[in-house]
Amino acid sequence: MDYKRFKYELFKAAQKQGFKEFELYYTSGGSLRAGVFKGELDTYDSNTSCGAGFRGKINGKMGYAYTEILDGRSVDMLVTRSKENAEITDEGDEEFIYMEKDTYKTINAYNPKLESIKPTDVIGKAMDMEKRAFECDSRVDNVRACSVSLYKGSTRISNSYGLDMEYTTNGVYGYAIPVVRSGEDVRTAVAYRVGRRYELIDPNAIADEAVERAISYLGAGSVDSGSYKAVICNEAAADMLDVYSGIFSAEKVQKGLSLLKGKLGEKVASGIVTIVDNPLMENGMCGGPFDCEGVATGTKEVVTCGVLNTYLYNLKTAHKDDVGSTGNAARGSYSSRVGTAPSNFYIKPGDIGYEELLGYMDDGLLITELEGLHSGANAVSGDFSLAAKGFLVKSGKMSSPVEQITIAGNIFELLKSVTKVGNDIKFGFPSPGGCFGSPSILIDKLSVAGR
Repeated sequence: MDYKRFKYELFKAAQKQGFKEFELYYTSGGSLRAGVFKGELDTYDSNTSCGAGFRGKINGKMGYAYTEILDGRSVDMLVTRSKENAEITDEGDEEFIYMEKDTYKTINAYNPKLESIKPTDVIGKAMDMEKRAFECDSRVDNVRACSVSLYKGSTRISNSYGLDMEYTTNGVYGYAIPVVRSGEDVRTAVAYRVGRRYELIDPNAIADEAVERAISYLGAGSVDSGSYKAVICNEAAADMLDVYSGIFSAEKVQKGLSLLKGKLGEKVASGIVTIVDNPLMENGMCGGPFDCEGVATGTKEVVTCGVLNTYLYNLKTAHKDDVGSTGNAARGSYSSRVGTAPSNFYIKPGDIGYEELLGYMDDGLLITELEGLHSGANAVSGDFSLAAKGFLVKSGKMSSPVEQITIAGNIFELLKSVTKVGNDIKFGFPSPGGCFGSPSILIDKLSVAGR
């Protein structure tokens, strides 16, 4: 059964069962991933998927149900289960089906040229990347992983108030993880690219960068414990922003799970820190013209020059605070309940180059990698204690590689201690929880446990 017919039958059945307002949320997509190991195809995944989530309000309660098949039996199942789930739902904050008529902006989220890429091209590019890694340097002992992937996804939302919107997105990413050896000293590193242009996946550039990074860690040692000036590089800073992005969620704030509660209009970061949520970002890998409730999205500065402007809202949390939704309603998939998430979420870059940033620091630490982010970072208190890698910096120049150190502190204090912001913004991989980016940032003081 096609979507149009399925929607008609579903909405008719929902009305018959007494639902006053309801919504159909449908996603479809596919991906192609090729991974190589020692010159042979190691993994090859090609899949497609689709599913529909139905939610409707009856007797003032919202019920959810989902299916992977669009047919007559699914219509009856969705309506029945949604009604049953609504009846057993505990009373809580009221949920809403969007009834407004918005104007939606057009975004550049889809590159039709990616549709013409053949599986053999993807495999060949992964093969070339691994081959290049071995050719880069005689110290390359192995290539732990080397992969190239294409993906595509469509989202469509229709509701009983006449909303019917759809958008499609796609992208490509590739990465290499070489292992280098010098005697008994073994190091590894990763380099990646993600975007919507296939040309971004340059096997030579990715392999060269990954090998260069791995070699740069050879001979790494610890440093004395103490307080250091530190540059946190763009990738590491983006990882931290990812882990702590939940503190800006209105739902977390309302539940007392964010220390930003009651801080609107107050300074929560350094005056040079601006944090943006931009679902309409040109070639941004997350976001879209509408959120998963059908609310039109828009660019917003969540933090401007250190001052907290807004939390991220969906309809439910916005109603509770008597404000408008920020268009940040999100569902992890068609089977999930409505929550809140950022889109393209990033620290706004400054105008200082990477080398210049090290010069401003003079002596200190360059932090390039963080480990244990999901176990060593407390999103409620903001405290963190993380294993780190990087380099000792002397007189503004990288000196020696550093490992076996732990950095500790609090994200709120760290944001307040930013003294310079670089211009080298970089985003990580997209996920249902958002795509996170940051330039490198200079921190005035960072606690380090070493030898």
